[in-house]
Amino acid sequence: MGKRKTKRKPKPKKKLVLDTHFDCIACHHEKSVDVKMQRDAKVGNLNCRICGIKFQSTINPLSDPVDVYYEWVDASQTTKPEDSRGLSDDELDYHDKDLRNISDGEDDNRLRDRGRTSDFGEDDEDYD
Repeated sequence: MGKRKTKRKPKPKKKLVLDTHFDCIACHHEKSVDVKMQRDAKVGNLNCRICGIKFQSTINPLSDPVDVYYEWVDASQTTKPEDSRGLSDDELDYHDKDLRNISDGEDDNRLRDRGRTSDFGEDDEDYD
């Protein structure tokens, strides 16, 4: 008679843990932003170890550190979008810098002088 075949135990499933350390959008250092949750005070605190930037937001029982981090990202983009990207007005890539501060009528005239038109489709007889 043969021996009964044994069955292996299933491997335990790994529990996914969300990060509490993130990349700083101000100084661009990796894993330098720590998020600490104070659930009893319903406050989430964010702090960068390199540049010292701080952010605080209210949390609910379902909030995670990633929620506080993305609230900070959203808040920094809505307040000053130029500063969050690190670009000044002079460093932005404009296709035509001299058209930046021109009214609409002057803009159309300059485009026509260069052989371009802003009203596409009206001059169809040129392409026949």
